[in-house]
Amino acid sequence: MPAALVTGATRQAGIAAAVARALARDGWDVATTGWRPYDATEPWGSRPDEAEELVEGLRALGVRAAFHEDDLSDPAVPRRIVDAAEAAVGPLTALACLHTVSELGSLVETDAEQLDRHLAVNVRGTALLMAEFARRFGGEPGSGRIVAFSSGLPLSGEIAYAASKGAIEWITVSAAVELGERGITVNAIDPGPTDTGWLSPELADAVTRATPLGRVGRPEDAAGLVAFLCSERGGWITGQILRSDGGFSWVRPAPRPRARRVATVPEPASLDIEALTG
Repeated sequence: MPAALVTGATRQAGIAAAVARALARDGWDVATTGWRPYDATEPWGSRPDEAEELVEGLRALGVRAAFHEDDLSDPAVPRRIVDAAEAAVGPLTALACLHTVSELGSLVETDAEQLDRHLAVNVRGTALLMAEFARRFGGEPGSGRIVAFSSGLPLSGEIAYAASKGAIEWITVSAAVELGERGITVNAIDPGPTDTGWLSPELADAVTRATPLGRVGRPEDAAGLVAFLCSERGGWITGQILRSDGGFSWVRPAPRPRARRVATVPEPASLDIEALTG
């Protein structure tokens, strides 16, 4: 069986967990990683055993699976994560990077420490994981896959996060060119407004009315795209930033702080895209 590493997989309701399940259903062995102390800083958080419960569910699908907890703010950790993944499921054919640090802070509010936190985990952590994966990849030519995650603009009120996601997109395109000769495709996905457990009924209704396809995104939507990109059928797609958002990226909302941390529900015309990606 091919083997994949999925990062950021600590919440059953999250996109990373859905990606891990989609790959397992397609016959992939799956190693997961995440950092639950970060979850504890978010209002929705994660339960202590969720990551392990996800692994149990993956194994029930008949594949090998394991979870390794580590903090990507440490530059030594990407190598350690890949070591642990290979020890658990064997040589990797795919890497899906869904880990993130996401904090509020406008341009005039953001300080050096906040910028450093986002760049260390979201940019450096992703780039070093990609590099470690690429160095070790030895699968069939053309079978290597890297999928990163981006976010839609505008990202008003969260400049550090915006900087990190902009970097992810440029790394994706540049790495696709570099790694083509190694037989590895590299793409990124903007999942749009996705209900990962935090949406109130009122906000979900507002998102539904603002989305051309008339519903809120589900974790399985992005997960299905990751599974396709990692399949043989996705082998001719590389260097792409894919908007899988039900058409929401064509809604041009006015910049505003993240709706998920604002008490009032905005009208659809003023929804902040990144506020709704969950």
